[in-house]
Amino acid sequence: MNKPSISLCLLALLLLTGCATLPDDERAELDRMAEKTINRLTEKNPQLEGKLDACLGYLVADKKVVKIPMIGTGGGQGVVVDKTTGQRTYVKLSRIEVGGGWGARNYKVLLLLNDEKRLKKALTGTVVYEFGAEASAGKAALEGSSGQLQDEKGYEVYTLSEGGASATFTLRAIRLKPYRD
Repeated sequence: MNKPSISLCLLALLLLTGCATLPDDERAELDRMAEKTINRLTEKNPQLEGKLDACLGYLVADKKVVKIPMIGTGGGQGVVVDKTTGQRTYVKLSRIEVGGGWGARNYKVLLLLNDEKRLKKALTGTVVYEFGAEASAGKAALEGSSGQLQDEKGYEVYTLSEGGASATFTLRAIRLKPYRD
């Protein structure tokens, strides 16, 4: 299967995942998760507090990924915060991947957004394609990718591994879609 065919298949699978409304109690839980994640990350990275103060907005997400040979899937939920307006947008994340590897892991991600276009895409929804490798065991993780996010700057990523174990080398598509209000 050639690269355009793989990309089209990944996009079709992501489009099949719908979006719904998110109850207030789940929104509150995502807000608590985001606050705890930011606190834990700033404890480990004291310089992060200044970067968080200076950014235009940020995304905090709780994600889970499962990978068996040749195919993987994952998903999660999170909140995007536009610091200039105070707007909070709750999002669903879906991930489909093709490539080598095996495992399952849970992790939290903090994405600092320093570019207005990236912030708008996070608030309204987007699909990102990446080619990368990940390895994790327990709370230790190593990740690298080259794709849409690596072509342009305007963001910083911080990851907090929560558990599981995996080793993957894949082409992946990640879809971020806001819940309806």
